[in-house]
Amino acid sequence: MQHSSVVQILKVNDPRSGIGKNNKPWQMQEAECILLDGDGAVSQVGVLDVPKEMIGTIVPGTYTATFSLAAHYQTRKIESRLTNLTRLPTKQERSAAPADKA
Repeated sequence: MQHSSVVQILKVNDPRSGIGKNNKPWQMQEAECILLDGDGAVSQVGVLDVPKEMIGTIVPGTYTATFSLAAHYQTRKIESRLTNLTRLPTKQERSAAPADKA
């Protein structure tokens, strides 16, 4: 089951990488975000973990974010994981778009 929310990404932190205790390489990236409610008002502010396949591809903007549930590999706690981002048009982009003819 997937769930979606609207998030505004303010800043994408630089990717970090290293070698874990098991000598396996790791890489991670976080994005500083605002979670918006259904009316577009600020609901919460926080950090979003960027999935490995999206590292280096995300830019600030407003998105519909899709999440699924999965167990954390270390703690085994069930948590939401970002699975997809769909950029929402800015106000300028919406106002510049030609009106649909009825």
